[in-house]
Amino acid sequence: MSLDKYTYTNQKPKPGFRGDIVYDNTHTHTINDILAQDETIAPNYSVPDTKIKNHTIIINSIDRNWYSYPNETPYNFLVKLGGSPKDQFSIVSHDYKNVVSFSIEKIILPNRPCIQSYNSTITPRLNDNAYLALTVKGINYSSYGTNKTLNNTIGIYTPLIPLPITLSEISYLEFKNTSVQKKEYNPTPEGYISALDLSITTPSGLLVSNNNDVLDIYSIFLNSNTSNIYTNINISDSLIIQSNTYFNPIEFRVNDLITIKNYKYYNDSFDECNIFNSWINRDSGHYILDIGKSNPSTTLYNQIIIPIPAALSRSTGNIVVESWFSSFDMKSLSNVAIQDIGGKLINVNTQSHLVVNIKTMEKNDNIFLKDL
Repeated sequence: MSLDKYTYTNQKPKPGFRGDIVYDNTHTHTINDILAQDETIAPNYSVPDTKIKNHTIIINSIDRNWYSYPNETPYNFLVKLGGSPKDQFSIVSHDYKNVVSFSIEKIILPNRPCIQSYNSTITPRLNDNAYLALTVKGINYSSYGTNKTLNNTIGIYTPLIPLPITLSEISYLEFKNTSVQKKEYNPTPEGYISALDLSITTPSGLLVSNNNDVLDIYSIFLNSNTSNIYTNINISDSLIIQSNTYFNPIEFRVNDLITIKNYKYYNDSFDECNIFNSWINRDSGHYILDIGKSNPSTTLYNQIIIPIPAALSRSTGNIVVESWFSSFDMKSLSNVAIQDIGGKLINVNTQSHLVVNIKTMEKNDNIFLKDL
C-alpha cells in the first residue's frame, strides 16, 4: 500500500480522519458528491391535493338584530355564516365549506346578577353554576353525557379564574371550554354550515339569564335644574330617557354604555331637531349617569339619565354646552315626558362574546421551491 494515500472505509477512523473521505498528498474530496445525491437525501415529494385550514370567528351578541327581534338575547341568538347586510340576523361575511371540525374555545360574559326576582336577596351570578353549557342547534353529540343537555352541548364552560363573592364587581368573566371537546366530521367533511343558532344554558338546560338588555323609548326630555324653562341650560342639567317598560337596576346601571337606534323627536319644526336626533342615535352611544322612576312608588325603574351635549374646552379650561343644543332647548326641547316617534336602546355592557374555531379542508395551492 502506498503511504501517500489512506482510505478508511470499514475500520475505525484514526484521529484526524473521516471514514467517508479519501485523503492524499494533494487533494481532499468527498466520495459521494452531495449535489449528485440530492434525490437520495430529498427524494421527489408529491404535494397533497388538500390541506386543513384554521378559521377563528369572534362573535359579539350586540351585532344581532336586536331592534327587530326582541326574543333574541345575549344568551340566545342566531348568527348567519356567509350572510349579507340585507339579512335580518347577526352575520359573518365569510362562509365555511368542507368543515372537518367545529368548536367554541371560550365565552366572555358580564359578571352581574343574572336572574330577576321580586326578592332582592336572590342574586345568583353566572359563576354560581358548576358550569355553563353552550348548544348550537344541529351541531351536537360531540361527546356524550348523562343527560340531554350534555349530549347537545358543544362544550362545558367554567370560569378561567373563579371569583369569590367579595370580587363580584369584576365586570366580565372569561369562561374556558373545560371539556376541550369539538365536533369532528370524520371521515367525510360537513359540506356547509350556514348558521349558528346559539344558546348558553345552565346545567339543567335553562337559559342562564332572564335579564333584558333592550328598552323601547317613550320620550327623551330635559331634566332642568333651573326654575324658568326659558333660562339657558347649565352643566348641572341632564337628559332623561323614559322607557315604555320597566327595568331592574341590575340590567342598567351607572357607567353602563347604551346605544340608541331609530329615535326621532316628536317635533321636527326646527333644524336643531334633526341635529338632536343624529346626536341621540350616534354610534358611540351614551354613558348612564343615573337611573330613575317616573312614579316613585314603583319597585322597578323606567328612566335612564344621560349627559347633555357638552365638553371640556381645551382653550378655556371650562365646560361648554354645544351651541346647537342651547338653541334647541330655547326653541323646542321639553322638560316633561311627551311621546316621541319610535326608538330603542341597548346596553353595550351586558353582551356576550364567543371565540369560535372552524377547520375546513381546502385545495392545496402551495408550491415547493424544488418544483419551480
